[in-house]
Amino acid sequence: MKLLLKIFVLLISFGIFTSDLALSEEVKSEKSLKVAVVNFQRLVVESNIGKKYLKSAKSNIEKKQKILSKLEDQVRSMRDKYDEQKLVLDEKARDEKGEDLAYKITELRRKREDFESEIKIQDSKFQRDIMRNAMSSVKVVSEQLGFDIVLSTQAPGLMYLSPSLDITDKVLEQMNN
Repeated sequence: MKLLLKIFVLLISFGIFTSDLALSEEVKSEKSLKVAVVNFQRLVVESNIGKKYLKSAKSNIEKKQKILSKLEDQVRSMRDKYDEQKLVLDEKARDEKGEDLAYKITELRRKREDFESEIKIQDSKFQRDIMRNAMSSVKVVSEQLGFDIVLSTQAPGLMYLSPSLDITDKVLEQMNN
């Protein structure tokens, strides 16, 4: 999407959208371009779907954080006991306690990685869902208000382009001649 935005900026800077160069017969004869912007971050934070997800995600993260905190406390406690006792324990007992501690540390690390992975998957699904919803809404509003191009103030860049601005068929015709 950033590439599309860069191409759009280049096209503007080279004057492709001026009336001197014909984009298409329809655009030239009808009107000038109507361009709008959408703050995608506000859509995420202020939309019902965004609010619902953020609330759910916050609750989910807090639950996972409590589980991790308990595990961290267990590891800390085990480490403290091990450090206190390692000089007085015989070699076999010291090795067993060391293995138990290493196992618990590994368990904590895996749990943390699993939680991070789950959160990333949920976030990706949410991003996909809200993008689909936003693009659909942007298209409807753009057509209702007569906008030809709608850009996002952040990513994803180009959110809507009026089909009347698509000159692909003419470019293909030129290329194939």
